[in-house]
Amino acid sequence: MSRIITIGRQFGSGGREIGRRLAERLGIAYYDKEIVTEIA
Repeated sequence: MSRIITIGRQFGSGGREIGRRLAERLGIAYYDKEIVTEIA
């Protein structure tokens, strides 16, 4: 079963770190906008 979790955030809110920690805790991959920029 695939899991996708999205987190909306505002600049400076710490959302990126929360996303990383959540992914680690759940044992799922973490991707953010940098991967989209790299692939494009």
